[in-house]
This record gives sequence, C-alpha cells and structure tokens, in this order.
Amino acid sequence: MQLFFYASKNDENEKRLKEAIQSASSEGIIEHFTSLDDFRDRLRNIVEPNSILVLAAVDREELLKMQAFRDMLTEIYIILVLPDRQKDTIRLAHLLKPRFLSSIEDDFKDLNQIVAKMIQAPHGPAKTPITGGSALGNPGSRPWRGKEQ
Repeated sequence: MQLFFYASKNDENEKRLKEAIQSASSEGIIEHFTSLDDFRDRLRNIVEPNSILVLAAVDREELLKMQAFRDMLTEIYIILVLPDRQKDTIRLAHLLKPRFLSSIEDDFKDLNQIVAKMIQAPHGPAKTPITGGSALGNPGSRPWRGKEQ
C-alpha cells in the first residue's frame, strides 16, 4: 500500500491537510505531488494494490483536469478534497469515484480518521450479513432487511 497526496496550492489549508494525513499514517511515507503532470508521470509506474490517494483540488478547473487521468486511478482508493460544495463541483468529483469527499474548509478530523482506517483495514467492499456478497451491489448480494426473506 502506498499513500499519495496531491495539492498544488501551498497555503495554510494544504498544511492542515498534510498534517492530518501525516498523523494518520503510522509509517509516515507519503508521496507528495504539487503538479498534475508529475503525478500523472508517477501513475505510469507501478502502483501497489490498495494504495490511497488524497487529492486536493484548488478549483473546479483543476478538478476538471484531474478527470483526464481518472482511468489511471481505478485501483487506487481516492479521498477528494473539494474547493467548494456546489452541486456541479460535487457532480464532477463523483466521476473520480472517491471513497470520501471533504471540503477545504473542513477541519480534516473525519479525513484523518478515514485515512487511518483505510491504512489499517483491508479495502475490499463490506460483506452483507445474509449472503457474504458485496454491500455495493456486486453479484450475489442483496439488501439486508433484518430477517431472511
């Protein structure tokens, strides 16, 4: 598992975000990128399964640029930090299929806990109580309604 962090803007919010990520990582090994081109080049090399990526988009334009290499992110678990909470921004963000969404105005306590849990736990989908299938709707799963149907 590898931990990646992308943020292009070097400001107080990025520092708070980086501190939240570092405190969640017991090993403290984080690959930090400030350029989308550098990050894209890194993705062209081998990335370990179950790797985690924290992406902080400065604005909607940068979030749109990130869409260009979303096919390279299919096996990476994404935590996305958005510049605002507008519907169009959130809609665009969901195209990257993040595991967690946060906003730059947040205190990053939840993000810290999510990163820590993702590092400690396997990343496969949760099992349903009835079938043992995926709770995400993969074949063999069905919603649990509290009793066998």
